[in-house]
Amino acid sequence: MCCAAVAGLLLGCSSGESDDSNVARGRGLKVATLPVAAQAAIYEQASRAAFDLGPGLVLLIHPLKLPRSAGYAGGDSVPTDLITALHRRNVVNGTCTPQRDAPRNTPRCPVNMPGYIVRASDILRVSPDTVEIYYSAERFGAATGQRPEALRFEKIYQLVGSGTTWRVAREARVKDPDAQ
Repeated sequence: MCCAAVAGLLLGCSSGESDDSNVARGRGLKVATLPVAAQAAIYEQASRAAFDLGPGLVLLIHPLKLPRSAGYAGGDSVPTDLITALHRRNVVNGTCTPQRDAPRNTPRCPVNMPGYIVRASDILRVSPDTVEIYYSAERFGAATGQRPEALRFEKIYQLVGSGTTWRVAREARVKDPDAQ
């Protein structure tokens, strides 16, 4: 009886759920529905955890979010109002779709100083007061001049809070699938 009840419960639960076997970022988590101000606060806290934000640091946001699937190809567009909010908060200096002349070269962006291209996933709901975001950064070179050494990382941040008040509670580094 007990086994039949558990099997029935498992079958009932799994039949209504979508298949997320191709999900590499946030498997089992749903996208959080948050106002732009809260999203900007979460992106800002992830950026502060990854970098010492200051006037000498150039952060440009990639116009595409990190996809839920593995790798970096594709992704939904970052909403313009979120980019505007991040710029107003002095988190990013603009946008950049990285330009490469070879697959492993440091990309270039059409600005005068080198910096980092940041890219984040959708904000995912872990619990009522906790969200998770995948955050990547890649060093870029200015439009002309010497290229900086290549550097790319991806981290997972779990943040707790509500409204526009969030703090990073946990972080983990994601192994780069391209690094061998």
